[in-house]
Amino acid sequence: MLEVGCGAGRFLRTIGRRRPGWELFGCDLSAVSLKAGRTFPEAAEYVLADAHRLPYRDAGFDFVLMVDVLEHLPRPEEALAEAYRVLRPGGRFHLLVPCEGQPLTLHWLAAKLGVGADLKERHGGHIQRFTHADIFSLLAGAGFRVRHVRYSMHPVGQLKDFLYYVERERWAGWLRGNILFRLFVRVLWVVAHLESTLLARVPLAAVVMHVSAERSKGP
Repeated sequence: MLEVGCGAGRFLRTIGRRRPGWELFGCDLSAVSLKAGRTFPEAAEYVLADAHRLPYRDAGFDFVLMVDVLEHLPRPEEALAEAYRVLRPGGRFHLLVPCEGQPLTLHWLAAKLGVGADLKERHGGHIQRFTHADIFSLLAGAGFRVRHVRYSMHPVGQLKDFLYYVERERWAGWLRGNILFRLFVRVLWVVAHLESTLLARVPLAAVVMHVSAERSKGP
């Protein structure tokens, strides 16, 4: 299994504990994160690499994972083509991606109103504002066949996410030490988790897509 944009390998380590015997590989552009990943006891091979040009042979993996990566990339179609290339025919690809351009979401509304529209770009490096349709189109263009889709970060989750980035503004430093605000955010986390669990099949007003796809077994 390969995770593209693995950071320090948090997901790889979890998978390794639940699926002992799997060969785990991770790549990332952050040498610091990869160095941290190598300090953990779980066995995984970490490589410094660009998602647009993976240093792996064709059809070399049974599974490829990409979590919160595509929105950071200038050429997402190339990254998906690379993920497809290194996946064996019949292999599975799992993608988690925020779609902050999706209509009827808080992020979409912020962009329309010009209020905090660039928060996630400045503080989180998000340079893409996908819609659900964009993701389906990109996956189809790369050759993937979508098998299963779930959704998360509905309205409550979006408010929690928006406030997380608002806190990083210079003027909002006082919020980080405010007990009532911290309590409010904790409550939002709990409600957002419940909301995503109950509405996992509901695309309306959802920002995050969880897509399981596969590489066709045919030519």
